[in-house]
Amino acid sequence: MDTNRKLTDKTGKKPPTPSHKYSFRLNEEQNIRFNELLCKAGLEHNRSRFIVKRIFEEEFVVIKRDPSKVQFVARLNDFYFQFQKLANNCAPVKVI
Repeated sequence: MDTNRKLTDKTGKKPPTPSHKYSFRLNEEQNIRFNELLCKAGLEHNRSRFIVKRIFEEEFVVIKRDPSKVQFVARLNDFYFQFQKLANNCAPVKVI
């Protein structure tokens, strides 16, 4: 027997992974609440992942970006690089 078989079928494609699809209906109040939960979680773009994580009580982390903090970090990095350039320019002077 050949134990080193490839994981492809005769056409060279991988066999499809088994998946199951479910659908459900929400009334107007439930839909509003569902959309609020999506917004709080920050997963508006991926509803199916949000639903699965909520059903199986898996933890999901929401990372919110604050534009002012991003600007602060960028300026701090620029400041750090200026010191690094100064150190690199002074290194040849120390050798002499």
